Amino acid sequence: MRREEEYCVLAIVNARILTVSDGVIESGAVLVDDAGKIAAVGERLDVPEGAEVIDAGGRTLTPGLVDAFSQLALLNEGLGWAGQDADEATDPNTAHVRALDGIYPFDRAIAEARTGGVTTVHVVPGCSNVLAGVALAIKLRRAVVADDLVLRHPTGVAAALGERPKAAYGGEKRMPATRMGIAAILREALVKAQEYKPEKGRDLRSEALLPVLRGELPLLVQAHRADDIVTALRIGQEFGIRIVLLGATEAHLVADLIAAAGVAVAAGPSLASRGRQETRDVGFHLPVALHRHGVPTAIVTGHPQLDQPYLNIAAALAVREGLTPEEALRAVTLTPAEILGVADRVGSIAVGKDADLVLWDGDPLELTTRVAWTMVEGRTVYVDHRDDGGSELPGRDGNRSGVPEAGPRRGEVEC
Repeated sequence: MRREEEYCVLAIVNARILTVSDGVIESGAVLVDDAGKIAAVGERLDVPEGAEVIDAGGRTLTPGLVDAFSQLALLNEGLGWAGQDADEATDPNTAHVRALDGIYPFDRAIAEARTGGVTTVHVVPGCSNVLAGVALAIKLRRAVVADDLVLRHPTGVAAALGERPKAAYGGEKRMPATRMGIAAILREALVKAQEYKPEKGRDLRSEALLPVLRGELPLLVQAHRADDIVTALRIGQEFGIRIVLLGATEAHLVADLIAAAGVAVAAGPSLASRGRQETRDVGFHLPVALHRHGVPTAIVTGHPQLDQPYLNIAAALAVREGLTPEEALRAVTLTPAEILGVADRVGSIAVGKDADLVLWDGDPLELTTRVAWTMVEGRTVYVDHRDDGGSELPGRDGNRSGVPEAGPRRGEVEC
């Protein structure tokens, strides 16, 4: 349902470009074609006649940030129970539930994420159910329908181990009340999907798991305790399926096993509350330890546990714990894009990729640095015009607010 639109050719010049995939260009330019793709990147580029030119003024240009674990637009800010569409806590197996069907394009948090340079978000349902539903990756374009945000759907099937499913169902004297019960439900669902024969009648739960069993999609397992992480690895090995770990607070304790299994981790949020037993040891030692073991690791917000405008700050705190700045920036750009299977589109500044770009007024990993503007596919979706006086910054769409041009905003929804 994505509606194609015409774009002007654009040249961003005089920028310090952190490409992520190919080093740093101290003073360079990026050309964007009429399809919103990066046409050229380099130090000395000829600007096409008639192209709109944006002078970056020597500031730093990066790819749009990618958040690999979030419930953005499923848990809608300020709407209370009416905006809670993230967790279908009515049955331990809701593998057939689709995050796409709960996305609210006018969630205020979408506009706020753009202010922090976030342009791609992995939206994951759950986490009360053992099998929570089908996840997707979205672009933070301006849109009035959820389909126009989709980058990749589906990206995997979400599952949860540990205290959340136990708390949701054990108190009702329903299975699962133990970790044994959680694992049994997950294994039973996978066996049922293996034996599924659609000619005997459709089963949407089993259908959702078929791409996982075929190796086309990962099982996205939210697990925090080390024993739950090992259970996920064990089940992955039993069924020959690909696992991606979400959260993974104690993953550093079993990092060697995770590395040996070839499993990627969306780690965190490390800048979050320690109010739960499972996350009492949360910290930025986690992505550092995983990286040192060679585990592909993304730094995440787990929104709304951490608001998305602070994704770059989470990466900065990982630098304080031992990552290099290059490693930390990669952990919020190219590595999560690779984990989500969208690195051909986003995650670095390279020819042929989407022109999802962020201009920063300083080092992106410094606390005081602000985003000057954010682009998605060559279109401006956010501009910080507190200091710019309305000049030298892109306003190609006639809307500098960063929020959708049409439709309700928070507090304006009526039945």
